[in-house]
Amino acid sequence: MNRAQTTRAPLWNRLALWQQFAAIMLPLTLLSMAVAVGSMALHEQAMSAQLPRDVAETATNPALELTLVAPLVLVPPLLFAVAALWFGARQIVRPLQQLEIKAAALAGGNFQSIQQPVEGIAEVQHLQNALADMSRKVQAAQDGLRDYIGAITAAQEEERMRLARELHDDTIQAVIALKQRVQLAERSVEQTSARAAMEELEALAEQTIENLRRLTHALRPIYLEDLGLVAALQMLAREGSQGRGLEIVFRQAGRERRLPRGAELALYRITQEALNNVVRHAKAARANLDVEYGEREIRITVKDNGVGFAVPATPTEFASSGHFGLLGMRERAELIGARLEVRSQPGHGTELSVSLAYPPEATRAAPLA
Repeated sequence: MNRAQTTRAPLWNRLALWQQFAAIMLPLTLLSMAVAVGSMALHEQAMSAQLPRDVAETATNPALELTLVAPLVLVPPLLFAVAALWFGARQIVRPLQQLEIKAAALAGGNFQSIQQPVEGIAEVQHLQNALADMSRKVQAAQDGLRDYIGAITAAQEEERMRLARELHDDTIQAVIALKQRVQLAERSVEQTSARAAMEELEALAEQTIENLRRLTHALRPIYLEDLGLVAALQMLAREGSQGRGLEIVFRQAGRERRLPRGAELALYRITQEALNNVVRHAKAARANLDVEYGEREIRITVKDNGVGFAVPATPTEFASSGHFGLLGMRERAELIGARLEVRSQPGHGTELSVSLAYPPEATRAAPLA
C-alpha cells in the first residue's frame, strides 16, 4: 500500500488511535449525562405533582436522586471496556499477528508476502509500509549482489580455465620432459645405487604428472565439455572413490539431455563441492550420486551415511554457522534458477539435491554407439 492509497482510505482509518476512542466515548458520555439529567428532572416533576410538598422535597433530595442515577454513570465505562476489547482485538492484535507471519516469511526470503495489505489502525499499516519499502530495498540489493556474484563466478571459471591450460601446456609438459631425461640418464648409469636413485626420480615425476592432471581436470572438466554432464559426473564419482576409503555409487535414470554450458557447469560445480564435503567432513564409508532426468527437470542427489549435521533454519544462516560451502552451492543454484535442498541430522548422514527445470534450449543427447 503506497501513500496515495493511504490518502484515499476512509476517514475512520486515517484517524489516530486516541481520536478513534474519543469519537466513540464522547457521544456515549454526553448521551449518558443527558439521560441522567433528564431522568432527574422528570423524577422531580413527577414527585412534585403527585406528593405533598414536604414529602416531595424529601423524595427529590439530590443525594437520593444521585443513588438512582448512579447505575447510569457506570454505563460509559462498561461500554468503553467492551469497545476497547473489540477494537483492540480487531484493529490491533489480529493485524499485528498477520504482520508477524508476513515478517517471518520475509525473513525467510519471501519478499512478496509483505506486499499484501493487512487491516488495522493507521499505525499498523504504516509499519507494514515501512517493512514493504525495506523489503524492496533489500531485494534490489540482493539482485545487485547476485549479478556481482555471477560476474565473479564467471571470472573465476575463466581463471580456472587459464590455469588449467598453463598447467597442461607448460608445467605438465616440462615434467614429462624431465621424466624422459631421467629415463635416458638411467640407461647410462651402471652403478646400482645411482640407478635406484634414478628410478625414484622417475616414479616421483610420474606421480607429479598424475597429480597435475587431476588438478587440471578439477580446474577444467574436460569430460563435461566433450561428453556431457553424465560422463563428467561419473568420472567425478570414480575419482572421488580412489584411495580415500569411500565408495561412491553412481546411478543414472532417464535419458540425458544436454543443457546450456553455464547450467551444466553450475550443476557440475555444485556436485563437485557436495562430494568434496563428503570426503572432508562427513566421515562416511559410502555415498550415492544419482542423476535423474525427468519429464520437466533434472535432479541430482548426493547422499552419504556420514555423521551429518544440524541444518540451519534459513539459508541466511549458512554463513554465520560456518557453512560457506553450502552458501556457495546455493548461490550457484540461484544463478541458474535451480532449487537446492539440504536434509541432514547429526548421526544420520546428509542428503543434498539440486533440481533444475529444463530450459527451452535443452536437447536430448544422442545415445552412445
